[in-house]
Amino acid sequence: MTGIRYKTLGCLTAVLAGLLFLVAARGPELGFRQTGGIAGRITYAMFPSDESFEPTDAVVYLTGEGLAEAPGVAQAERRVSLLDQIDYTFVPRVLPVVVGAEVRFRNGDSELHNIHTFAGDRGANRMFNRSQLPGLTFTETFERPDSIQVRCDLHSQMIAHILVLPNVFHAMPAEDGSYSLAGVPPGTYELTAWHEFFGRVTVPVEVASGGITRADLTFSDPLE
Repeated sequence: MTGIRYKTLGCLTAVLAGLLFLVAARGPELGFRQTGGIAGRITYAMFPSDESFEPTDAVVYLTGEGLAEAPGVAQAERRVSLLDQIDYTFVPRVLPVVVGAEVRFRNGDSELHNIHTFAGDRGANRMFNRSQLPGLTFTETFERPDSIQVRCDLHSQMIAHILVLPNVFHAMPAEDGSYSLAGVPPGTYELTAWHEFFGRVTVPVEVASGGITRADLTFSDPLE
């Protein structure tokens, strides 16, 4: 019995080794591709005078062919993101989501607010204006890439931004400005950094299999 067991294990090991060799040798033909990544830093040539400016409110995202079909997109579409209202402030101020994902709007204050959305530079989604009593929630789904400004007409200081992005390859920088994007399929893409006070900065990037591409982006002049 022991000999049979070892012979069976040996056969299974040989089969697994053969499969691993096949994936390694013919991976690109079979649809398996080792991924790469992008890392860098977001910097600012100058800071705007607006006291609501936060360097970490930037969003870095990738666009290009094939990224929308990458692993993880389906899970991101099922994820529900929260835009809350706390102490007369939208939290978070900047919310990146993937196309097709739900956004839950909640009034966490004890006073009436309203959710009034305004089309950004794309205007691809339906805009709305809804009153919201304390403690209530509602959800909306954004089906196309867009940049959407959110305001409360009752409290002018309440402003937020929803970036609806075409894939899962996006990030917000850390306190030191650093960011990273992992699991990116090899290819040539456009890397964009967005900030509400500066607009967009875009550079081309090339991601190699198993490599990390360095890409630093600098915002120059604030929007007028």
